[in-house]
Amino acid sequence: MLRVGSPLFHFGILLVSIGHVVGPLVPHGWTEAAGITEHDYHVTAVAPGTAAGVCTLGGPAILVHRQRTVGPVFSATTRNDNPMYVLLTLAPVLGPAATVDANIAGAGYDYRTTISPWFRSVLSFRSGSAPTAGVPLLHQLHALSAPRSWARALPGGGGNASAERPPRSRRAAGNPSWPPP
Repeated sequence: MLRVGSPLFHFGILLVSIGHVVGPLVPHGWTEAAGITEHDYHVTAVAPGTAAGVCTLGGPAILVHRQRTVGPVFSATTRNDNPMYVLLTLAPVLGPAATVDANIAGAGYDYRTTISPWFRSVLSFRSGSAPTAGVPLLHQLHALSAPRSWARALPGGGGNASAERPPRSRRAAGNPSWPPP
């Protein structure tokens, strides 16, 4: 299960990350000049984005199932593991929820007119527009949840998991008899 769940998550999150960088970087005017309609642009973005999202959520689902059903893995689980899974899946759940809420249940929302210009201005060190002006709440929550997920997933981020786990070797335990004679 680890050989499927972990690569599935990492492949999915890589594709999601690429989409979240490339999508906002392409100005609205460029796609119009190329003759690409707004509908075609979004269909092209949503199709691979859905597949990437399924991978991003399917990987942790497999890993949580493994964590709960494989005895040695379950016994090695710490207090920090469960909140980590919640934080890792929060942004991938809020993203599709924001899209469905705004574009299927709602009247539609074009992030390329609000979020994209702000994103490009931040990357060019010319931030001048308010990032949340007119942005729906679920999109804002999605954006706020991602950095917290990254901070939690990075080494040393969001808690000291190493303090709860036993040392993996005699050397790590500070055993004075290391190295062996």
